[in-house]
Amino acid sequence: MKKLLLILAIMTGFASAHGANNAAHAAPGAAGFPDVLQGDQLRFGNMIVELFGIRAPRPGMICRAGSVEFQCGAAAAQALDRIIENYAVACQQVSDSQLFPMLTECRMGQTDINRLLLRAGWAIVDMNSCDGNPNCLTYLSDQAHARENRKGMWMGDLPHELVALAAKPKVIEADLRDDKAAPANNTGAPFSINLAAEMEQANKPDTTLLSFLMR
Repeated sequence: MKKLLLILAIMTGFASAHGANNAAHAAPGAAGFPDVLQGDQLRFGNMIVELFGIRAPRPGMICRAGSVEFQCGAAAAQALDRIIENYAVACQQVSDSQLFPMLTECRMGQTDINRLLLRAGWAIVDMNSCDGNPNCLTYLSDQAHARENRKGMWMGDLPHELVALAAKPKVIEADLRDDKAAPANNTGAPFSINLAAEMEQANKPDTTLLSFLMR
């Protein structure tokens, strides 16, 4: 009997070691009961993770609702703290392009934390990281729900800094198909000034009725 128990213990040890090796090859992440650092950042012990695909207002950012101003960075952090309170959170890395803080998808059971924040109106979709991801369309729908129902930040004006952070940079392509339409010296100005034409216009005789009567 003792020999049988010893064999079972050895087999169990091999199984545990095999499971640990498989976990080592899985994407990095963290799990447990994290602390909230910002509206889109969590800390598991010494590891800081950032929620993928969204942007929450940073500390110090101001939101405006009519004549009322408030610290929406602090409000977003409080909203995230209420969402995850007393729940275990599991996060998994989704991008190698941002290693610190680690860019992760975080869930409570089967519930995506991003969706809860977006629907509550305390984050917006980050088009830089979310664009092309299959979850992005769902996130945009959640954001639209918050905007239409004036939840969270959407009860007033979003911080311009936050909107700029979440917007995908626009690529301006020069249209060189019509060389004749392009100015000879393009300095990037939105319009060109023809000083000779302006001087000619200024030196034209005044043809108003008043000037004609005074001749």
